[in-house]
Amino acid sequence: MSLTIPVSTPHLRKINLRHDLLAVADLIELCFASTLDEDGRDYLRHLRRAARDARYLSWLQSAAERLSAPLNGFVWEEDGKIVGNLSLIPMLRGGRFVYWIANVAVHPDYRRRGIARQLTQRALAHLREKGIRSAWLQVRSDNLPAYHLYRSLGFVDRWRRTTWTATPERVVPDVIAPGARVAPRRRQDWKQQEAWLREVYPPEVAWNLSLKIYHFKPGFWPQLLRWVRGDIQENWAVWQAGQVCGFAAWEPGSSACDTLWAAAPADADPQVLALLLTHARRELRYRGKPLQVNYPEGWARDAFYRAGFELTQTLVWMSVEL
Repeated sequence: MSLTIPVSTPHLRKINLRHDLLAVADLIELCFASTLDEDGRDYLRHLRRAARDARYLSWLQSAAERLSAPLNGFVWEEDGKIVGNLSLIPMLRGGRFVYWIANVAVHPDYRRRGIARQLTQRALAHLREKGIRSAWLQVRSDNLPAYHLYRSLGFVDRWRRTTWTATPERVVPDVIAPGARVAPRRRQDWKQQEAWLREVYPPEVAWNLSLKIYHFKPGFWPQLLRWVRGDIQENWAVWQAGQVCGFAAWEPGSSACDTLWAAAPADADPQVLALLLTHARRELRYRGKPLQVNYPEGWARDAFYRAGFELTQTLVWMSVEL
C-alpha cells in the first residue's frame, strides 16, 4: 500500500512523555467521557500518575513493550495546547510485535479540520519506516465518522465483536428451558468445549484477548499447573435431551470486570443458553464484580438479553497492510 505522508506542519509532533501526559489524559477524558468504563478511568489514572511520578514513568518506559503500555504516539498542538492525540500500542501476536492505533482524540473545538486524518497518516508512515507490516485498530460500530475515516485510509474490516455486561445489582431473571439442566462440566466434554471455544474465539481474535484456551483443559496435570500459577476458574455446561448444548467458563479479572467465556454453536437455542448464563450469574454474584462476555456480533443476542446482560459496545476490528 502506498501511504500519503501529511504535509509537514509545526502542529504535529511525537509525544513528549515528560510534558504531555497530563494534557493527553485530559483530552482523552474530554473526548470519550460518555464511553469510558472503569478500566478506561483506571488507564487515565496510570497516565496521570506517570506524569507526576518520574520513577513510575521510567518504569513504564522500560516495560512499555512487555506491558503493551501506550507510551508512543503523536500529538497535535495548537494555540499553546494539545488538541489532538494518537497512541501507538505494541502487542505480541505470534511472538512478534504488532501495533494498535488507539486513543485517537481531537478536541471538539478543532474537529472537521482533518487533524485525526493527519495524525493517523503520520502514525502509519512512522510504522512503515520501522518495518512494521500491518497496523490494527478498534472502532465502535456506532462511530461512523471514525469508521469511514479509517476505511478511506485503507483499513479493512476483520471482525466485529460485542461486549455484553451484567452487573451484580441487575436482576437475575428466572429462565425456564424445558428439559434443560446446568451442571459442572464433565471431563469427557472437553473436546466439544474446546471446539466451540475455537469457533467463538478463533486464533485471529484470541491473540488480542486474555483467553488461553488450554487453561480450561481438565485433568490432573492441567489442574496442577493452574494451582501452581494461582489460577482459579469455574466451568459449567448445559444439557438438553441428553446432549450438551453450551459451556460457560469463568475467570477472575484483574480489571473492573470478571470474564465469562461462553462457548456454544451459532444456532444455539436462546432459551437454553440463557439458562446457562443466568446460572453463572447466580453462582458468581458473591464476587460483587460485573461479568463481561466478548462474543461475535449478532450471535446469541436473545440469550444475553434474556439472561439480563446489557449490550455495552460492538467494536469493529480493522487492519491495514503497510
